[in-house]
Amino acid sequence: MKQLILLIVASFLPNFTHAHDSWANGKKLPDWVKSSCCGPSDAHRLTMLSVHSAPWNDDYMLIDGYNEPIRKATALPSEDGLVWIFYKDGVNTPSGQSTVYCVFMPMAE
Repeated sequence: MKQLILLIVASFLPNFTHAHDSWANGKKLPDWVKSSCCGPSDAHRLTMLSVHSAPWNDDYMLIDGYNEPIRKATALPSEDGLVWIFYKDGVNTPSGQSTVYCVFMPMAE
């Protein structure tokens, strides 16, 4: 919770980077992730309880809060055991959401 408050406060500071700097476990976020994704309002942090297999095709998943199916093969490994999905809400599309910029999920070892 403390990290979320800091992230929100930092988003209003000038010259703040366009994405957060660390995973929820405190591990540094790689620069390529920050440049490939977006700002704090577009980061959605969830758990695996929010991820479901699409009933019509096991190659796709449904993530709570996002209106379109996502190919499982596009997911990248999460460094902190949480699900991170990056997209914009309130855009001029039929779903009201942008395409997913990136998705990070815990991977089976």
